[in-house]
Amino acid sequence: IDLKSEVSFGAAINAAKRDFASAESSPTQFSKDAYEGFIAGRTLIASTAGELDQEALKELQSHRDQIVGAWESAYAATMVHYINETLEHMGAIGTPEYDFAAHATAWSELKGFALCFQFNPRSAVSESDYSKLHALLGDAPIHAGHEASEQTAYRATLLEARALLGNAFG
Repeated sequence: IDLKSEVSFGAAINAAKRDFASAESSPTQFSKDAYEGFIAGRTLIASTAGELDQEALKELQSHRDQIVGAWESAYAATMVHYINETLEHMGAIGTPEYDFAAHATAWSELKGFALCFQFNPRSAVSESDYSKLHALLGDAPIHAGHEASEQTAYRATLLEARALLGNAFG
């Protein structure tokens, strides 16, 4: 790697993290799918003199969809990671191991990644599911300062959000 000319942007790093952490029994290949889409798209563009005809444009759009689909899937997988981490922190509430800062960090990462779906007009997360997802996540983490019943209810909504993502992304 040439540190002065090569750059790994956030989406690529995120996809690689999810691929690395995926289960051996069900590995993901978000990095590979995005990379292959970029290479195929750039090859098509470079090998075409002048404007793309309709057939080439459709092919280029399929490469675009492959790239965006891989990134969005990696973001969804990252959300599942942060849902699981938030649930783990919530499980430690009331114990000496509970760390509010770590809990809030995991939740805010989750909420931040959840915002990405609004920017893809062909997102696997429908507009109604997007609204539902954010309603489930809420505007702030439920933490030790909340009643036990609120914590229990919020755990259930996080599991519902995780299932929503699972349904959207298979």
